[in-house]
This record gives sequence, C-alpha cells and structure tokens, in this order.
Amino acid sequence: MLPFLKKILIFLSPFVILVALEIYIDPFNYFSPEKDPRMHELKNALARKKNTYLYRLIEYEQNPSGAIVLGDSRAQRLMPEFFSEVSGLRVLNLAAGAGSLQDVIKIFWDLTAKHKLDTVYIGISIEGYSGTLLKDRVSAALDVKNSPALYLTSKFTVENTMLILKSKLFKQPVEVQNPPFSREEFWKYELAQEDRYLRAYSYPKNYYNELRKISDYCVANKIKLVFIISPTHTEVQDKIAEFKLEKEYQRFKEDIRTFGDVYDFNWPNVITRDKNSFLDPLHSIDSVSRIMIREMLLNKPEYAQYAKFSPPADATAKKPADQP
Repeated sequence: MLPFLKKILIFLSPFVILVALEIYIDPFNYFSPEKDPRMHELKNALARKKNTYLYRLIEYEQNPSGAIVLGDSRAQRLMPEFFSEVSGLRVLNLAAGAGSLQDVIKIFWDLTAKHKLDTVYIGISIEGYSGTLLKDRVSAALDVKNSPALYLTSKFTVENTMLILKSKLFKQPVEVQNPPFSREEFWKYELAQEDRYLRAYSYPKNYYNELRKISDYCVANKIKLVFIISPTHTEVQDKIAEFKLEKEYQRFKEDIRTFGDVYDFNWPNVITRDKNSFLDPLHSIDSVSRIMIREMLLNKPEYAQYAKFSPPADATAKKPADQP
C-alpha cells in the first residue's frame, strides 16, 4: 500500500507545485490585488497580450465601480485617470482590443446581475455594429472569473505564471509587445483591415434587439447609457462612401440614438483631418481622449455631435425575461 501511495504522491507533486505557484504569483490578481507597482505593471502588460478581459473583470470584482466603459480598442483609449482628472469620477475601463458587441452585451448582463451600475459608456462603430462580427472573446473569461477551480486550471493562468516565474528566476525581461511596424506601415495595415470589415458589413438585427433590451433595462433601473463613436482619421471616414455604405451608416447612427445618449466624434473636423491626432488611423492620442472625456462629463460638445436620448414610454421592464 505504501509504495502505491508514494507513486500517487510523486505523480501529483508537479500539479501541487504548479497550483502553489499559481496561487503565489496569481498572474491575474484573482486572490488579492497586486501591491508591488513593478509586478502590477508586468501582470497588466502580460494580461493585455493573453486575456485583457480576464484581468479587467477580476479587477472590477475586487473593487467595483458604478461607472464603466465597454467596447473595443478605441474605447480602451478612454483611460480611467482621464475621467478622474476632469471630475474625480471613478470609472473602470473594461474594453479590450478587438472587443465585439457580443462581448459588451455579455459583460453588461454579468455585471448587472451582481452590481449596481449608474453609468455605462459603450464605445461603438459601424464596423462593430455588423451582423457579420459575432465573435465571442469574453465567455471564457467570465467562466474563469466566476470559478477558482477554472482559474487555477486555465491556460491563461498557467502560461502567465510561467512567464512571470521565468522573469523572476532568470532576471529576463518578458517580451509583451509584437515586433513594431513603422508608423506608415501600420497606418496602411489598419486601413486594409478597415476595408475587410466594411466589405463584409450587413445590418445586425440581432445587435439591434440586444441593445434595445439593454437600453430598456437602463431606463427602468435609472442607469445612464452613453454611446461613444470615437474619432477616426478622415481616410477611414471616406471609406463609408468608397464602399457605398452611406445609408447603412446613417441607419447605424439613428439606431443608437434610440438606445441612449450619443457623442459622435467621428466626423470631418480639425482633429480628424490631422494625422498627428492619431496613433494610427483608428486610434486617437491621449490628448484627444482627454478632450472627448471633458466634453462628455461637462456636457459641452465642441468636437462631438451630441444627441440626447429620449426614452420610450414603454421602457419599464426591470430585466428582459430571456436574460440570465
């Protein structure tokens, strides 16, 4: 019997050691917030590369806020510290690169099931408001967030634990960025990506229905819902006409005005004509993000075309019946 138990212990020891390392290193801060600034920076950088959603959702659960930002990489540019600079408002940004409206919808219902929200900012674009863009990158993160067992067995936890351990043991920097393009090369690459999305565009009846449910819930629960169309360079804006999507773009804007307040920064103006306002044709620099947040929080639109939401009289349901 003893030899058998010894074999079992030998077999299990690597798994026990791995779990112990995962708990000690805790690459996504599941068990407690990271207090070491340098380690926090490393974990954050690795999370952006591996699974931004998991890191941000865990961060939210540890210290919830009534105000959140959801969306894709353009919405990511609306940094929490920029909100704080203007009004002291604490806003957590749960947006992620390549985030879809599918992700936005699932995060919204997950958070409202457990927390009281008062303001929800949703970054949105016609590329994302499309019946062909249905990818789901958040479900796995939501499952892991809600289960310690899944967290300890998740490939993201294992991979990031090993990367951090390697960095600590061998004093080697962890490579967290892809090899850089030149600015001109990346600018062309992003424009080509935009072509791909617009070429495949179709009207998203499913997203219309899901955002209507969210809007009705926000009205009934006194949550301020704000949609943000982030600025893109005019080279991107011109592609709407190039792909003959003028009517579709107008319908997109009309739709979201029926869901919540809209701040539309994506029109030809002194910011969007200037390449120096952008990191690439789709993502604005920090100073532009600060302008956007100031205009929204102070409700003094200058570079935004603002549309105030008027809720329909029948938006009274506390929660749609088909939501979990």
